[in-house]
Amino acid sequence: MSPLTFASIETIPLVLQLAVGLLGLIVSVKGRARGVSGLMVAAFAVMLVTTVLAIVWQFLSLSVSDWVESGGLSVDGIRTIYLVVAIVFDTASLLSWLLVAIAVVKSGRSRQQQGFPPPANYPMAPQPGYPAAQPGYAPQAQPQPTPPAQQPPTPPSQQPPGQQPPS
Repeated sequence: MSPLTFASIETIPLVLQLAVGLLGLIVSVKGRARGVSGLMVAAFAVMLVTTVLAIVWQFLSLSVSDWVESGGLSVDGIRTIYLVVAIVFDTASLLSWLLVAIAVVKSGRSRQQQGFPPPANYPMAPQPGYPAAQPGYAPQAQPQPTPPAQQPPTPPSQQPPGQQPPS
């Protein structure tokens, strides 16, 4: 098999990764309206750029033998090039994972609802004699004292002796 065939076979997982990354980028951009973090979008963008560069590097590295034959590069020079490329790719990969981790941590925090801020003094302070309301719950119903049952006025003829009728 030729080196081009090997490079093509090696890029198959990268092309699949590129397709999944593109799908993830589309979903995260559409999810921005629902509160998906911009860091997640940035992470997918970094992943896509890194994947494209890795595919390009697969085919660019096919000409290593030409570099050696031209006499312009030694084996140490080629190792240095591969080391620098590996460091750049690993750093970009680390950055994308870091962005994903930060986005996940930020999404777990409770955020205030978008829109207007709550009015001042809301919720209101409790009235004297009543407990403070718990946030998120309706206040508990307090038993109200029952007023004494009103009795119909008694006729003056049935009043006990010594009591005056009400005036």
